[in-house]
Amino acid sequence: MTVSRAITAVALVAALAAGCAPAPSIAPTTGPLGGPAGGPSPSSPAVSPFPVAAWPETGSACGVVGYQGNLGRVEALDARTVRFTLCGPDGAFLARIAHPSLGVVAGSALDHIASDPSSAAFVAGSGAWQIEARAGDNVRLIPAAGVKGGASSIAILRWAADAAARTAMLTNASVDGIDAPDPGSLDNLVTMPEVALVPRPSLAVAYLGFGDGGAFATVAVRRAVAVGIDTTRLLAAFPAGSSVATHLAPCIAASGCAGTAFPPYNGPAGVAALDGAAFDRATTYPLHIPDAPIPGLPDPAGVAAALAGQLSATLGVRVRVDAMPAALLRAGINDATIDGLYLDAVTSPVADAAAFYAALFTDRPGSAGARRAGAVANQLAAVAAVTAPADRDAAFAAISNTLRAAQVLVPLASAGSMTAWRTDVAGAAASPLGADPLRAMTAGDRGQIVFLQAGPAGGGWCGAASSPDAWRLCSLVSDGLYSLHAGATAPVPNLASACVPSQDATVWTCRLRARLGTGDGATLDAHDVLATFRAAWDAASPARAASNTGGVWSGLFGGLLNPPPGG
Repeated sequence: MTVSRAITAVALVAALAAGCAPAPSIAPTTGPLGGPAGGPSPSSPAVSPFPVAAWPETGSACGVVGYQGNLGRVEALDARTVRFTLCGPDGAFLARIAHPSLGVVAGSALDHIASDPSSAAFVAGSGAWQIEARAGDNVRLIPAAGVKGGASSIAILRWAADAAARTAMLTNASVDGIDAPDPGSLDNLVTMPEVALVPRPSLAVAYLGFGDGGAFATVAVRRAVAVGIDTTRLLAAFPAGSSVATHLAPCIAASGCAGTAFPPYNGPAGVAALDGAAFDRATTYPLHIPDAPIPGLPDPAGVAAALAGQLSATLGVRVRVDAMPAALLRAGINDATIDGLYLDAVTSPVADAAAFYAALFTDRPGSAGARRAGAVANQLAAVAAVTAPADRDAAFAAISNTLRAAQVLVPLASAGSMTAWRTDVAGAAASPLGADPLRAMTAGDRGQIVFLQAGPAGGGWCGAASSPDAWRLCSLVSDGLYSLHAGATAPVPNLASACVPSQDATVWTCRLRARLGTGDGATLDAHDVLATFRAAWDAASPARAASNTGGVWSGLFGGLLNPPPGG
């Protein structure tokens, strides 16, 4: 059993006295430390009781002044049971804990990172590989001997910032796969029989929004503009690997494409609708855009130019592009002081529709869009406690249909990217979060697979990492309680056999699989899960403080515990 020195054990009765809701009933198959349920037999050697632990040690983070997150408390109840108590219901909890940054590592490894940050480069987790060596711009991974069902081949991660250099290394067969090949080489790559292009989908959707003011105040006018946009043609203004958006949430997210798709292009119908609404075509309307690339909208000016051309040619609607700092644009959207039209994007590290709808309608209650589709906020509040996938699909279908009826925005595209592979790599696939399933790939008759990414890889612990290039290594070295496989739309159990919600989805109790180990031979238990989550969640935790990096926690759970001043 590995117990982080950073977490002080507390009595179970104290945890219950702090007001935590009772856990759903999960009948243990073993007692503490893996012994028979009910404790050791009279003839067995005495077994020390499992020291129950929690963070915060007493009470809940939900009552901390200034805390903006939704995670209230984490408890290690016995060697294989972890309980998460939330500040509010969350039916998307499993999608959040499936993020590759939450791969579980031993608490002792986190203690080591706190005292020696350089040790993070070689952290061994519970994944299929362990880090054997690092040199310059590459990491060599070997099958994890201490993990049941580990990888069967060697993996090598390399990195090169220059896209042309990455492309050249693929075409000369120095590597098996690359991320983000040179855009200027794509036309050539697609003709090469030895190369296969595989899109990397994204958890982002760019959209056209309607600002405050009278010109676009009616549903009839907004719908006319929507059907006058040919999103298939507009896709040319987005990077290769992007896809047309039919809903506000990307289809790769759970429940993302629930409900009827937004109306398709129909230019003549749009013209007729504007005529019927007596729309003023003599006025030139502002089209506000970010003055620099933002996540989900990598070329605002290019998209704006293409969109302006379509609106003029198809509908006779003239716009002038107004580039402004993204922060000012967002502030104007939030307080409904933006008029005319605007371009923006919604992104999230959470592969669930809830995150995308909440970002625009729960987090922006004063925006024109939230006011015009007021029912959406109420529907989101109701679906927060829904956990069954089929029920969530039905609920988000209703939400999407409400949004479609109000037509307060027009989904345009999900801005993805490309990966390129040698054609003899079987099972090539790309994850939106960088967690590419290299374990499931076979590189011809070679005993290893070599992948070349754009940025450097970090270590086996990603609790304070912020990039898919870092998460890729973590996903190979450290498994999470749940995981999202490439192309999947729902989280699946990994280290946990199941995480069971309370009826109101405010308490989630996770049962760990038996005999969990790490690549360096350590044994994992509930204390290590607690230590892993504390290190990612608490800005004052020794491991996070030592790493001195940001991480993605706030995007997953809404805010850090003990954030630094101004953080």
